[in-house]
Amino acid sequence: MPLRVVHSDHEPARPGPADAATSLLELVHTGDPRTGAALFDLVGAQVNRLVWRVLGADEDHDDLVQQVFVALLAGLKRVREPEALRGWVAAVTVNTVRSEIRRRRVRRLFGMQAAAAEQVHTPAASHEARELLERTYGVLARLPADERIAFALRFIDEQPLGDVAAACDCSLATVKRRLSAAQARFRRLAERDPMLAEHLRELEVKR
Repeated sequence: MPLRVVHSDHEPARPGPADAATSLLELVHTGDPRTGAALFDLVGAQVNRLVWRVLGADEDHDDLVQQVFVALLAGLKRVREPEALRGWVAAVTVNTVRSEIRRRRVRRLFGMQAAAAEQVHTPAASHEARELLERTYGVLARLPADERIAFALRFIDEQPLGDVAAACDCSLATVKRRLSAAQARFRRLAERDPMLAEHLRELEVKR
């Protein structure tokens, strides 16, 4: 006799993101030791994605993610509304990455750190796609920090303008100016690379 699965109308629904955020804030405000693990479970993928989108496959990726979570845990009590959690996480992540980009530039300026080529290792569809991605991040590494971050969030992570502005902690008008400057600078630098220049021309033809 085949088994039948009986679905009860009273089965508890799995908690959604809003419920999970509410539970997390309750944990932190009561000083529950499970807060750290709950925070990582809820936003770990978001933080990892944002760091990768801005920096590519960086050798210090894990250390940066750890820095982000230290900052998140230190400031989590300031978040009052569950729906504000992910936006706040994005802003803290962006601020941490921005600080790291600027520290690296200062170290390089004083010869304390060699300028390393951007090596991006990713399961792209082909060698050509991997090469294109590596060259793209090589160009992005030459942009000012604020322009690089805005460009990555908008065109690589494909976030809406409002979310990019919120993550960058600036007005919509400011983020539009940064994106305009970043696009112009990126194009100027990319035109010096035959592979990127050809890719840009192909994109224009498809529009």
